[in-house]
Amino acid sequence: QIEAGESNKTLAEAEILLRSLAEMQARREDAILAFGGGVTGDLAGFVAATYQRGTPVVQVPTTVVAQVDSAYGGKTGVDLPEAKNYVGAYHQPLAVLADPATLATLPPAEVSAGFAELLKTGLIAGGGLWERVRGLDLAALVAAGGDELAELVFDCALTKIEVVAADERDAGRRAVLNLGHTVGHAIEAATGFSRYRHGEAVGLGLLTALRLSGAGDLRAEVGE
Repeated sequence: QIEAGESNKTLAEAEILLRSLAEMQARREDAILAFGGGVTGDLAGFVAATYQRGTPVVQVPTTVVAQVDSAYGGKTGVDLPEAKNYVGAYHQPLAVLADPATLATLPPAEVSAGFAELLKTGLIAGGGLWERVRGLDLAALVAAGGDELAELVFDCALTKIEVVAADERDAGRRAVLNLGHTVGHAIEAATGFSRYRHGEAVGLGLLTALRLSGAGDLRAEVGE
């Protein structure tokens, strides 16, 4: 078990987990279960990618950010004090088991922060998904649960998976998934990975990207 928060996604934490696996005599054919949010998934995925040169990992995302984005695509890693995700590996999960009902257990601030990843995905996908996301009351949807929430999570995940399938190693198209993240990651690093939730930083990054793109009307809508 690791403490929540980006400040714990470090090489030191990875070493603790790697040595724990060695002490338990875990083998390459064993699977690591990553139960939690994006930090847990990134860290556990990195440990799985490097322990004995690669062991399976099953992602069980429990936050909005993880269920709609970070659990898919195989990017794993840890942060350095200088920058986010500067140490990592591509390591696709054996499976992703996402239950939207777990989102109802999150604090309101965590749900609100996760909305930034929904907005990002909607902006990338456009069309019907954007129409469903724009103006969405995510807190009410999470509280209600049911098929509508499950379908939204699934469609956001599918959007990312389709992009990754066409460009797994970030050589071209996959760069669209970084919308809002360039500035967002810089904000996280500059504040010691402790002031903002990831989604909050990405939200600020989205507003910056839309301003730089000259999309003033869209920025005003997203900013609401």
